Amino acid sequence: MTETRKPFFYDVTLRDGNQALPKPWNNAQKKDVYLLLLKLGVQGAEVGFPASSEMDFESVMELAKLTAQMAEEGDEVAKNVVVSGLARCIESDIQRCWEAVQYAPHPRIHTFLATSPLSMENVLHMTPEQVKEKAVKCVKFAKSLVGDRGDVEFSAEHFGDCLENMDFVIDVLKAVVEAGATTINLPNTVERYRPKLYVDQVKQVYEALPKNITISVHCHNDLGMATAATVESFFVGATQLEVALNGLGERCGNTNFYEVAIGLHNSGVDTGLHLERIYETAILVSHWSGVPIYIRAPLIGTEAIVHRSGIHQDGASKTKDMKKGAYRPIDYSIIGRNQNDTLSFTSQSGRTAVYEIITKFGYKMTLQEASKLQPVLKRLSEAEGELSAERVLDVFREQFVNVNGRLVFNNIEVIPDENRFIFHFKKDGEALVKSVTAEGPIEAALMLMREIGMPVELVKYRQLVVPEKDKLWAGRGLSRIVLKANGEEVEGRGVSSDTLKANMRALFGGVNLIYKKA
Repeated sequence: MTETRKPFFYDVTLRDGNQALPKPWNNAQKKDVYLLLLKLGVQGAEVGFPASSEMDFESVMELAKLTAQMAEEGDEVAKNVVVSGLARCIESDIQRCWEAVQYAPHPRIHTFLATSPLSMENVLHMTPEQVKEKAVKCVKFAKSLVGDRGDVEFSAEHFGDCLENMDFVIDVLKAVVEAGATTINLPNTVERYRPKLYVDQVKQVYEALPKNITISVHCHNDLGMATAATVESFFVGATQLEVALNGLGERCGNTNFYEVAIGLHNSGVDTGLHLERIYETAILVSHWSGVPIYIRAPLIGTEAIVHRSGIHQDGASKTKDMKKGAYRPIDYSIIGRNQNDTLSFTSQSGRTAVYEIITKFGYKMTLQEASKLQPVLKRLSEAEGELSAERVLDVFREQFVNVNGRLVFNNIEVIPDENRFIFHFKKDGEALVKSVTAEGPIEAALMLMREIGMPVELVKYRQLVVPEKDKLWAGRGLSRIVLKANGEEVEGRGVSSDTLKANMRALFGGVNLIYKKA
């Protein structure tokens, strides 16, 4: 599944996005955002509305000049990026726009006029004939300014509301193309209907206009479907996709840059973007704009990589090292996010979550052990809610490390000259002291277990160090002793700054796991 045609990403964060902020960016902040856009590799950017204020005019002019300077210094993105300003279909707006953007290597004037019956009658108070005449006149004026140095984009504002007068809209668009517009933008200014209706409109325009004309889409997210409408429009002929970082924009926002980029990428389209910069960009823009990222925002939300259901956790674990995960839309490293799947424990979680959480702390654990710990954690989660990884680790320590039960290890004395070991411990609540002669402490402990009626067979023994990720015990000795008795095999774990005591705690703990209280 590969699409050879390439999209043209035209970002509107500095215009639509900025005008919707409770505290719009100043010129220095706009420059920071613009540089992020260039690092992402955008092909076009609408950087402001020069006629709206002196500050916006200065900002657009500064960014146009900055682009020219960067292009002269060899920046490849700056050499090719289209720098655009917005202007109403008013000659003074268009003139002001050109005065600001003219310094860019590829300047653009973007002018607009509503073509929907609702807006023409109730907002503009103009007849369709007057609208067409004004659109053509303004595009001609804009083209006279840009000449061969730049280009003109025309937007049929409220295009999504033009279902009933498409013949008129196409007539206007043909006229503005003849007047000099080379990019025709079709805004879903207010999203009211299902994407298919809008996409069909886009297709109708694409088929009606000359193929050397760039069709553009600009979708707002009032019903939450702007990404779908934008992506699908590309596949019916739209080339320019107007998007915004973090989905910033009026009301429910503009089409989200990242969602469109990855939606196309996953569909075999070469976006020409530096996708690996997406996650860092999203975090910075959220910080600079003061607009938090919704925790479940696609791709960039904190919860986007979290799995809580046992079934999902199992699938995520089994495919964690694959590019395509069972419950993951992408390998998140594509967008510069360094973690793919996070498993959290709730009452809905299964053994896989236990296994993944504990092993990420650096401990070795079997799925059988995870199965035994899962019901304990489930009971806790039902009472406490979601358990943090640290809480799960605490319970693991309680249940599988230095385990007390029928036996409680207190101390061991070593008499080297006599190969004798004196054990201080409790059995079923009774304090005992037992002396055993043996070649070493492990053998002595095994002999002790036979003597007190809890015989076990040593299967495996390892001496390690507690993993650094366990902040409570990091650096202490960790003994892992696998024991077998009565057809059951268990692993005892012991931790102590004294290696000998770690060994004994592991062995006593393993015996407790086999010989449980009646």
